[in-house]
Amino acid sequence: MKRALLISMVLMLGLSACKQEKKEVCDPLAEKEAIKLVLKKYIIANEARNISMIGDLWANDSMVLSLGTDRHDVFKGFEAVKQKFSEQFERFENTFISARDIEIYVHPECRTGWFSEVLQYNYTHGDKAMEYADLRFTGFLEKRADHWVIVQTHLSAPADR
Repeated sequence: MKRALLISMVLMLGLSACKQEKKEVCDPLAEKEAIKLVLKKYIIANEARNISMIGDLWANDSMVLSLGTDRHDVFKGFEAVKQKFSEQFERFENTFISARDIEIYVHPECRTGWFSEVLQYNYTHGDKAMEYADLRFTGFLEKRADHWVIVQTHLSAPADR
């Protein structure tokens, strides 16, 4: 009896040691492409003045932070960011944005990523053509439920020298 109990315990121990948890496969190149798509959609949402698309791209929580080009442009929480976009969409028309010098980095576990790029931002305000040249745009994203969302951004204009 003792021998049968000992053998069954050894077998159970051996079987439990063989059980390995399935590890999620991370493909950093695929995740970089997914983040690149988020950045393209960000431009499309701005050009189309599409507030619902903005909502799909940003994390919908109070941890969101967006810093603009002015020192007073500090927007905390998704609702503040969404409100700022709504106001901008009411004032700006004929928006065209191009991006260059795009750098995207993905953490080895593929749950976070960050980016930098330079934007050329053109639009009309009333009858006046406006331009922001060489805006530096940086940010941080998280992968939530297999979907990349923007958590933090910063826009800065080049200094006049």
